[in-house]
Amino acid sequence: MTRLKTTSLETDFGTIVYYSHMNPTQPLVNLYIHGLGDNRKWFLKHFTTYSLDRFSWIIPDLLGHGDSSKSDKVEAYTMNQQAKCLVAVLEKENVKQLSLLAHSMGGAIAVSLIELLNYQSVPITKLKLLLYLEGNLDAGDAFFSSMFAEMSFSKFQQEYESICSKIQGDSEEEYMIDYISAFRAAGPFTIWASSKDLAPLSVKGDLLNRLLAHRDFPCYFVFGENNRGVYSSEKLVRDAQLPLLFIPNAGHGLHTENPSYFWAIVGELIQKKKIKIEK
Repeated sequence: MTRLKTTSLETDFGTIVYYSHMNPTQPLVNLYIHGLGDNRKWFLKHFTTYSLDRFSWIIPDLLGHGDSSKSDKVEAYTMNQQAKCLVAVLEKENVKQLSLLAHSMGGAIAVSLIELLNYQSVPITKLKLLLYLEGNLDAGDAFFSSMFAEMSFSKFQQEYESICSKIQGDSEEEYMIDYISAFRAAGPFTIWASSKDLAPLSVKGDLLNRLLAHRDFPCYFVFGENNRGVYSSEKLVRDAQLPLLFIPNAGHGLHTENPSYFWAIVGELIQKKKIKIEK
């Protein structure tokens, strides 16, 4: 059985831990950037269940999440700093061809990562594909992070358990239980400090323009079908006439709520197969 390798990398703000799998027949490496409060652990079961060893992967825990270090410095949790850590991972793994799967907060980090890769005097890694998985684009995508960012840390810390319970609501679905477990483990400072940067970046509303300024690669914006028409960012994508996809029977956790459909679509995109898109 093919296994994921667990590797760590030291950065200025602590250790980044990540899964990797390099298929020698697949030079394109897929980097999955998770969202606020999540981590890499969910990928382990998917890797086996959906035969994902046919591709090459890097699946990190962002700083403060999962097994990566929890810095006590707010600046460790900016989207740009998280992106810098990911550039270091790509350099360590000597990645030449890259595709990005960026979920939720991971979208804002992906924008910074793309900029950092383009600003290199001698480009090391070439981006070949971006899948923007309900990634942050505007204020409508920052409902929770904006609320968290407006609170003092002491108040947020005091209300943390209550916030976790409210996010889970009445859901007893395995994917939601796993996510809330990861969210709780990330801890209040990680969530609050990340939100302090993510919320104003989203509210500013220029993430899409920043992304498009460097777009010389295929880019798909993916939403859960249950959220069709919910987010103002979907309208931004439609107005820009960019490729739009929906995962049926899924909401924001589109990769865990309907994983079989999600990985079927992702696999086709990675392999450059034609699929039906909306505009």
